[in-house]
Amino acid sequence: GRIRVGVLGAPPDSPPLEFAHSYDAANRAIEITFAQPLERFRTIRVELLDGLEAFDGGPLVPWTLTFSVGG
Repeated sequence: GRIRVGVLGAPPDSPPLEFAHSYDAANRAIEITFAQPLERFRTIRVELLDGLEAFDGGPLVPWTLTFSVGG
């Protein structure tokens, strides 16, 4: 519940993006996999929220990644 993914500018009644996530300890990376292909020409925001912990148990500073899907 501490990872949030959404489409910027989407109407409030639009269905949320379905995704799964996993943590790769060897690479210290979170992998996010979407249930459906992302729609073209959309801007996606991925937020890591307060309460996540790093691989060593330390608190992760919340941050946001925003990207656009091309055509």
